[in-house]
Amino acid sequence: MIRRLWFAAAMLTVGTALLVAAGVAYPANRADADVEARQGGTLRVSTSVDVDYVDPALAYHWYAWSIGFATCAKLFNYPDASGAAGTRLVPEVVRAFNVSRDGRTYTFELKRTFRFHTGAAVTARSFADAFNRAANPRLKSPATTYLREIVGADAVIGGSARSISGVRVLGRYRLQIRLTRPVGDFTARLTMPFFCPILPNTPIDPAGMNEPPGSGPYYVAERVVNRRIVLRRNPHYRGGRPANVDQVVWTIVESQEACLLATEQGRIDHCVINAGPLTATYRRLAEQFGINRRGGQFFVNPGLSTAWVAFNHDRPAFRGLGQIPLKKAINYAIDRPELARAFGYLGARRTDQLLPPALGRNERIYPLAGADPATARKWLGRARVKPRTLVLYAPSRGVALAQVLVFNLKQIGIELDVKYYEIQTLLEKAGTRGEPFDLAFHSGLVDYADPAGFYGPFLNPELRETGNLNLSYFRDPRVSARMEAANSLTGEARRKAWADLDVDLMRDNPPWAPIVHHTSRRFVSRSFGCFVDHPVYGIDFAAACKK
Repeated sequence: MIRRLWFAAAMLTVGTALLVAAGVAYPANRADADVEARQGGTLRVSTSVDVDYVDPALAYHWYAWSIGFATCAKLFNYPDASGAAGTRLVPEVVRAFNVSRDGRTYTFELKRTFRFHTGAAVTARSFADAFNRAANPRLKSPATTYLREIVGADAVIGGSARSISGVRVLGRYRLQIRLTRPVGDFTARLTMPFFCPILPNTPIDPAGMNEPPGSGPYYVAERVVNRRIVLRRNPHYRGGRPANVDQVVWTIVESQEACLLATEQGRIDHCVINAGPLTATYRRLAEQFGINRRGGQFFVNPGLSTAWVAFNHDRPAFRGLGQIPLKKAINYAIDRPELARAFGYLGARRTDQLLPPALGRNERIYPLAGADPATARKWLGRARVKPRTLVLYAPSRGVALAQVLVFNLKQIGIELDVKYYEIQTLLEKAGTRGEPFDLAFHSGLVDYADPAGFYGPFLNPELRETGNLNLSYFRDPRVSARMEAANSLTGEARRKAWADLDVDLMRDNPPWAPIVHHTSRRFVSRSFGCFVDHPVYGIDFAAACKK
């Protein structure tokens, strides 16, 4: 989760010079769901930056996971759909499973129809090998963050064992995984490409495979680093997902301007526009092509990333129940539309909740149309301690964000002493207990569609001296009990429990002031059909078709 956390934190610095409207709610695109998908053809994608890896155990780049979604059949997965529908966990290779009464042992019965692109069967051993390979210390896989609750994983990660004792193959199509403690979001974690099945004797090379075995609708047929990636349809795929185009050809180009022009002219089907110099282009695209039109070319959708201002509860200003009014005052005082503008045109939707729309509940607790200093001053008057000055840690390239907050809090009589840092330095300093800050900008992008991916790390009550992701240093036994209870549930009951907690916490005792949910902005050619912008994986290559 750490590297995707850095990615999301970097979104704090996007487009700070743009005077644009942001935070407007747009309907999720329906793509061409009602149109019969054409089979065949080549989908052409271009970007100015290559992915980090196509090896599923190492890939952590945003677009690398789009490749993983198209090429990997996982134990559990998400539907080929945009918005909330794309976050509903479903079994994929799993046919049936059961969980022990103590919640620590999962036994999976697998379907027998899945095949690699080589024709070899996807078996329980294929998944067990993937877990063991990801845990191997020579590989240095980011997956180790999510392996440590599996019995025996730490021994492999530490180099004292070669295989994870808690991952057992009970038969050709029967897999068992034992945990050290109940993990409520365990099946959701299995949707990550880290755990894609692999062929026997797959090498353990920290440089990664450039042509990994494909078990999903497609496979990586070719990769030339910094030049080209080619996905081709898996001829042996018998799963339930679509596979419309014959191949996806991804080229890495030097000029974003040329890439964008080629998309408008129909020579490229999708150009990845990096945030930064071309961000202003989004306004022209929206005006020219509209937003989220059925069968259209320009789409804006909320993802699973949130930016907020953390309140440091280790500091006198926020310590104790007597300071809840101060936290509410700040939530009323901030001007969310103005803060959203700092993320670029259509780059964010303003919010007063931590959970993104696909995972949370659409409540209105604090003003989203602008600041309400009058109400903020009333709440501030109820605070036991009324600070005159607060210290804010802000990203060095997020001056516009910080200055909006400076102006907002000055309206209620609070001065901000702003300290600017590069993002990694900011998170390291704010994650060190005892660091002298009161407020800190923070941002998070979860790796799978489950609320525990937010609340688990960002409200973790087990605080350390360094490396904390809970920059609020918030601990409340009642909240922890509700988190534990929500984490024990499944299905819709689970989603509701987390959403209720999110709303209640912001209404009663907010640990932070949420600002925005980041959005994705996609521009495609006239011939790009069946467009699905998946909330977890980005562009859905398997669902795509050519008009």
